[in-house]
Amino acid sequence: MRKFSPLSALILALLLGALTSPSLAQAPTLREQLVYSLNLFDGKGYTPGFCPRSEDTIYLIANENNAVSLRSTLVYFWPITGNYVAGFKALNEEIEGTLEVMKEGEVTRSLGKEENVTYYPEGFFAENSRMYLGEEAHAFFQKYEKATEDYYGRINEYYEKMREYRDAFNKFLEDLSKRREAGEELSRAQVEAEMPTEPSPPEGVKFYVTPLRKDYILNLPQGVYQIRMRARDGTIIEDSQKNLVVFARRREGGVGYEIIPGNRWTMRENLDDPSKTIYAAGKNTLYLRPFLQDEYNELYYKKLLDPQNEGTPERWMWVHTSSLENVLLSFLKKGKLLERIKKAPYYVKQIPGPELGYEIIEYKEEEFPGRAPTFEGHKLDLSPVLEKGNYQLRLEKREGEVLKGSERKILLVRKENANLLYLISIFPLIVGLVVFVQRKRSIS
Repeated sequence: MRKFSPLSALILALLLGALTSPSLAQAPTLREQLVYSLNLFDGKGYTPGFCPRSEDTIYLIANENNAVSLRSTLVYFWPITGNYVAGFKALNEEIEGTLEVMKEGEVTRSLGKEENVTYYPEGFFAENSRMYLGEEAHAFFQKYEKATEDYYGRINEYYEKMREYRDAFNKFLEDLSKRREAGEELSRAQVEAEMPTEPSPPEGVKFYVTPLRKDYILNLPQGVYQIRMRARDGTIIEDSQKNLVVFARRREGGVGYEIIPGNRWTMRENLDDPSKTIYAAGKNTLYLRPFLQDEYNELYYKKLLDPQNEGTPERWMWVHTSSLENVLLSFLKKGKLLERIKKAPYYVKQIPGPELGYEIIEYKEEEFPGRAPTFEGHKLDLSPVLEKGNYQLRLEKREGEVLKGSERKILLVRKENANLLYLISIFPLIVGLVVFVQRKRSIS
C-alpha cells in the first residue's frame, strides 16, 4: 500500500473538500446576455472567442481584418478558471443591425456584414491562417469543396483497388499452397516478386477553409475607438457599446526559438529575448525550432486572445509569427564553428511496457506509412565530453550569411555545480523580498 507524506495528505484532503463543496457541486447559474462573438487576428492566425458583459473593451491588431458579431447567448461563471463561459450550443441568436464605429464621440464608420472565410494553408490544427472576404472568400471555399470532392473520389477508387487487392492476394495464397503441395520449391525472393502489391491510400486535403459566414469586419488604424449596434428601427441596442483598443507591434522581424528538450519533449520552452542564455549540464539533446517574431504590449495582446485575461501594460512580449525555413543552425565556441545543423522531421514514438516513456527518432516516411512527423527541428547534441564554458548558436541563410538577431548564448556547466543555477534564478526574488521588508519597516 502506497503511503502519503503529511503534506501530500493535506493537499489531497483540501482538493477532495473543494470538489465536494456545495458551491462547486451545484449547477452554474445561466443568464442570457448580449455578447460579441470574435474571430481576431493574433499575429499569425485567427483566434476565436467572445467578449462578455463583464468586459468593456475589445483589443485588436491594427490594419488587419477582424470579424465580430453581436449575439444573444447563455453565459455562466466557471469558478475553477474564474472566467465567464458562453453556451453557444444552447443559445446562439444573431442580432441584426448596423455596427457603428466611433472616435471621440463621432461616428466614423457604419458597417454591414460581409461574407468571409478563414483559410488554413497547413490544415485546421496549424497555427497560421488568413481571412478572405467577398469574392475571394467564395473562391477559396469553392477550391476547398473541389479538393474535398476529389479526395472522396480517390477514396472510393482506393476502396475498389483494396477489394481487388484482397481478391488477388487470396488467389495468390491459394496458388502458392497448391504449388508447394505439388513439390515446387520457391525462394523468398520469388514469392515476394509474385506477391500482389497493396495500393497506397490517397493523400488527404492538406489545407482547410471554414464555411462561408457573415460578420462585421473591423480593419482600423492604431487608436482608441468605440463600437455600438444600431437596430433596424434606428435605436441603439442596449449593452452593445464597447471600447475598442487597436494596437500595433513595437518591433517586428525578430528571431525566436522554441526549445524541445530530448528528455521532456512536452515541456517546451521559448527563447525569444536575444539577451537570454541557455544553461545546460551533463548530456543534453535539444531540438530547436526557429521562428520569426513580433513584439507586442503584454496586456493588449493577452486581452486580444481573451478579453478576460490579465496582463501588465508596462511589459512587452514576443509572439512567434511564422517558422523559419531553409536555414542552417550553427553551433560555435568562441566564434569557431563546431557544427552546422539542417532542419529534419522527427517522430515521437511511445515505448511499450509498464513504464510510460517515449523516444524521439528521425522521421522516415517508409518507416511510418500513413503517419505525419510529430515536429520538425534542428537537433543539437550537447555531449558531456564538451568543454564547459560559453557557446553560441545562430542561424545562417547560407554558409556564412548570418541571420540578424538569431544569435543566442549557451552556457555548459558541470553537473555537480548545476544547483548554482537554482540560486541564480531565485536571487531576484530574494532581493525583492529584502526591498519589500525594508519598505514595510520604513512605513511602520
